[in-house]
Amino acid sequence: MVHALSTKPESVEIKDQNSRNGNGNGYHGLSKLEIEQPYQPPPPWPRKLKRASQPWPKDIEEAYQRQLGPYTVPNAITLIGEEPIELYNGWLVWQKMTNLKERRFAGNFQEILSSTARSYHFGQGYPDQVECMMSNDKLLKPDVCVISDQRYDLYATLIQAESEHYVLKGSPELVIEIRSPSNRRSKERAKRKDYFENGALVIWDVDPKRRIIWVYEVEDPKNFQKYEAADLIRCERLFPGWWRLVADFFSKELTAEQIPGEAAKQWRAESRAEGLAEGLAKGEAKGKAEGEAKGKSQGLAEGEAKGELETLRKMLLRLASRRFGANILPNDLGFRLERYTVEELTDLVDSIALSPTLVEWLDTFPV
Repeated sequence: MVHALSTKPESVEIKDQNSRNGNGNGYHGLSKLEIEQPYQPPPPWPRKLKRASQPWPKDIEEAYQRQLGPYTVPNAITLIGEEPIELYNGWLVWQKMTNLKERRFAGNFQEILSSTARSYHFGQGYPDQVECMMSNDKLLKPDVCVISDQRYDLYATLIQAESEHYVLKGSPELVIEIRSPSNRRSKERAKRKDYFENGALVIWDVDPKRRIIWVYEVEDPKNFQKYEAADLIRCERLFPGWWRLVADFFSKELTAEQIPGEAAKQWRAESRAEGLAEGLAKGEAKGKAEGEAKGKSQGLAEGEAKGELETLRKMLLRLASRRFGANILPNDLGFRLERYTVEELTDLVDSIALSPTLVEWLDTFPV
């Protein structure tokens, strides 16, 4: 809506266009905004929006204590898209707004998880106000979420054919909810139930004040695993092999270089250092033994090369078993690794950390 420069609404009320028809059988059509007052300074945020006949519910519990309300996603999408509002039982409910400090933490979650999702070629992270349409006609907005490229392509859809407004049909794979002091635990449980029933795989319930993350998974949605600031948190279902210190999500000093792939970079560096140390030690020992026959210089060189190759092959088999599971590795994997040089094996050490699945890692093997 475009206002004349000389006027602004003192209050904005939503009234049904035809609150009763000639037969008195219910509400109709899209609500409209009526502007009648001359310009006055706007009230403090959030602006109070209400229906003329009945105020909006103050929370989810009140929305479900009422009869089914008149609002639907199609007839209220403009308001939902512009304001921090969610839809329950046909009623519009204000989201509890996090404060600046909590939103800073939410930004950390989004940046770290989005970088991780991209490095795994999974998808990306999104900030708040992503509109998720549940199967029961609720419309929820996670504080932070991660959506796979596959799910986005399948379920990001226009709310109406003639509109340009996209929503996600169903839940993101990973939902992060930042607790507000005013949130009721029953509200959080109700949201988790809706998210899991509509496709969420993992939900992180975050307490920014105590710096705790409770992790729920779809197979056991009522129970959780608790992570505190000094713990390492994982998300094996989406990012195999990835981990992160919980305190990082609440840090005020995280640099741009520290955000992406910190765990993966450290893991690759430690694995490479371990492999090189073992290779040098075995190569030197073997080289000394062979040097008695072939000469110390030639024996050391050949021994180091063979020892490094042997160490890299064993290290790759061990890492692949740990990453993807020993029971699904090809039976001829060790034989296939024997054909590669030190440089090619080193590249495979790097690629295993960036490959979400065994098939994708095997595709990186030199031909």
